[in-house]
Amino acid sequence: MNAINEIRARFTDLDARAVLAELVARWDAGDGKGYGELFTPDATYVQFNGVLLDGREEIADMHDLMFRTMLYGTRLVTHEIESVRQVGEDGAVVVSTGAALYPWQKEVTPKRLSRQTLILERRDGRWLIAGFQNSRIKPFPTSGPLFEVASRAVRLRVDRARRAA
Repeated sequence: MNAINEIRARFTDLDARAVLAELVARWDAGDGKGYGELFTPDATYVQFNGVLLDGREEIADMHDLMFRTMLYGTRLVTHEIESVRQVGEDGAVVVSTGAALYPWQKEVTPKRLSRQTLILERRDGRWLIAGFQNSRIKPFPTSGPLFEVASRAVRLRVDRARRAA
């Protein structure tokens, strides 16, 4: 592969923005079928609540239902692309943050912010999503009084269980 082709083959931040922009456009249009078309036929999708969707059709059907019910009228806000990493010639991993906002919400609150990991695969010259994991961002404290109390409680319960075994 010559240098120009090598540069063209690299997945870039611009590619990641284009994929996310397409997700946003389909979400904002309430287009479950169109949203599903951005995924590979065998894609996996883990929702923020841990529900696993298997394949493009299931992803499209669930989003069609949600866009008509619980996510009706929402818009998808992409906050930041935190990392982009190409894996081989036809794969990439993108980590971003964002949230779904209802019309009465003006900005993303910390409670609604999620982190998404997208595994992208280039098929027939087009980047599709092969894997998607969406998790609410709920930082776990690693210091302070609450952390100390919780750590002692866990240690006591573990020690008690070990002695009983």
